[in-house]
Amino acid sequence: MTTQGITMSIHAMTLPRFAQMLRSLAAILSKSEAYALERGYDAQVLLDARLAPDMHNLALQVQYTCTQAQDAVQRLTQQPLTKLTPPENMAAAKALIDSTLEMLAAADPAQIDASADKKIALELQNGIAFDMTGREYAVDWAMPQFYFHLITAYNILRHNGVPLGKADYVQHMFAYLRK
Repeated sequence: MTTQGITMSIHAMTLPRFAQMLRSLAAILSKSEAYALERGYDAQVLLDARLAPDMHNLALQVQYTCTQAQDAVQRLTQQPLTKLTPPENMAAAKALIDSTLEMLAAADPAQIDASADKKIALELQNGIAFDMTGREYAVDWAMPQFYFHLITAYNILRHNGVPLGKADYVQHMFAYLRK
C-alpha cells in the first residue's frame, strides 16, 4: 500500500488500528455498563440488544469485532484460526477484548508484513470463497469487516440511549480534550 510514494506496511495499517479501536470499544462498554447501572437495569439487556430483528446482537458484534482482529493475525501469520464464542456478560466482553489486545501486542510485525504477497483463501459459511493476497485480505476484508462490527456495536448502544459521541468512538483522537 503506498500513499504519495510512502509505503505503508500491512502491520502498520492493521494491528495498531485494531488495538486503538478495541480500547475504544472497551471504554464504550464500560460507559454502557455504568449507564445501565445508573438507570437501574442489568447491562445484559444491552448485550442482548440489536438494531433490527435480522441483525446480530451486541454480544455477537463484540465477538465478531475481536474475531476479525484475531483472524487477521492468524491468517497473515499462517496460524490456525481460533473460534471465539459470544461473551455472556460485560465482564466477559471486556475480557475478550483484553485477550485480543494481548494477541495483537504479541504478533510479530515482520511476519505480518511478510504476508503481503502470500495467498490467502477465505471461505465463508455460505459457500462463498475469496482468493487474495495478504495485502488484499488486510485492506479489502479484515479492516472493513472489523469496522463494520465495531460501528454496529456502537450503534446498538447509541440506539439504546447510551450517551455516546464521536469522542467515545475515536477516543484516541480526542484524548487531548480529556487532559
